[in-house]
Amino acid sequence: MMDMVFFPFSHVDKNQCRALTTVFPYFQYLPLAAGFSETSPMDFWVKKGVAMPVFTSNTRLKQVESEVAAWLDWAALHKGNQRNLKTLAQEGPCFVDDAQPGAIQSELLARIRQQDAGPLPTRAAAPADPLLFLKIAQLTDAHNAAIDAEIAGLELKQAAVFSELKGEKGELGAALPKTGLFSFRDPGEAMTQARIRAWAACAKEEKMFANGRPLLLITTSSAVFDHLATISTQAINALDIDCIKVHEDGCARKKEWQNHFLGMLEQVVTPSYPKKQAPALKGLVQATDGCRVYARIQVGIFSGADLEKHTGLPGPNLVVCRVAVKA
Repeated sequence: MMDMVFFPFSHVDKNQCRALTTVFPYFQYLPLAAGFSETSPMDFWVKKGVAMPVFTSNTRLKQVESEVAAWLDWAALHKGNQRNLKTLAQEGPCFVDDAQPGAIQSELLARIRQQDAGPLPTRAAAPADPLLFLKIAQLTDAHNAAIDAEIAGLELKQAAVFSELKGEKGELGAALPKTGLFSFRDPGEAMTQARIRAWAACAKEEKMFANGRPLLLITTSSAVFDHLATISTQAINALDIDCIKVHEDGCARKKEWQNHFLGMLEQVVTPSYPKKQAPALKGLVQATDGCRVYARIQVGIFSGADLEKHTGLPGPNLVVCRVAVKA
């Protein structure tokens, strides 16, 4: 049996959840929570045993609460100030020894007053707390996903109004502009390497890689997948399916298809698999029973002596599967 782990995100939005639960029979993920809330959108899949959260200790979460609160206060106070937000991201004022709310606010106010006085002063920083970084990234991703959902709802209403004015009949989404079958916001485009390193550090802290089982890393991010390919000494494209029809929720053949795909992946993650050659995963069948869900699936085998050093992920070989789905 292998471990299938979703990375490097802790917030799982609607599109990500649908991709993961459509293609995989189970997966682990890191929610950055001490326990599970029944109000979470992942609750349904946790109860079904598909999504398996790995929780963070309450002690560790409390260690970063004040820093996160200070960051949120500062971001709200200086909303829209692009220069100051860039300063925050580049110099990381939260990641210093005296990173308490008062110290953070004092330093930020001092920096803002100096914005026309030339370069900002530099200071020695302690190693960043990966949990703090990942928690802020989680909140940012959740905020962006909420905005995207609101915009999508407005576009759907607008399309319905235009269709009615034009006297058109048919499905409600027919008049929406087509921007590509799998075109969703990719949160992995922001600070890609930092996200991967922070997530890997938190995953190791929770001993997600300690059991020694074969590992498949799952992502919904093209940016993350491409970044790993770029920094690898060798990148093998084991599977690249641009568009394949798969089974939707409620279909009796969904589990059969998932198990078939799982069996193919288990071959690739075994240590004896010929990773130095150019393998191909063959025989992945397309749904032909009326299901209307399409998937984009890519499997990469990334190798390199310094891969673990650059990413924090357990190298020297990583098998990564990137997925997206669209009805």
